[in-house]
Amino acid sequence: MDVPPPDRVSVDVKMQRLNIEWSDGHVSVFPLDALRQACPCAECQGEDVERITKPGFFHIFRQKNRWQDLTVEQAGSVGLRITWDDGHSGGVYRWDRLRSLQPADDDS
Repeated sequence: MDVPPPDRVSVDVKMQRLNIEWSDGHVSVFPLDALRQACPCAECQGEDVERITKPGFFHIFRQKNRWQDLTVEQAGSVGLRITWDDGHSGGVYRWDRLRSLQPADDDS
């Protein structure tokens, strides 16, 4: 699958979401807790996570953790590196992986 590049990446700590606006108009909205569980590093083995649904309004109250102090930075041209409150930063969330976790309807 050819993955369009992201136009914008933003983190909303208050709502506990990472937002990606893709160049084809698709918008991915990831609950931070679900992204942490999908960490792609060898230690976490988050590859078992196949899909992350967009959060509903009350999702924030059901999250196991509240992430307050995280850093999101681009990892070259391949994706994002997230440093979480718990100090973990071992995985690179590749653009193709992020898109497959929450594809546009016509990606499937």
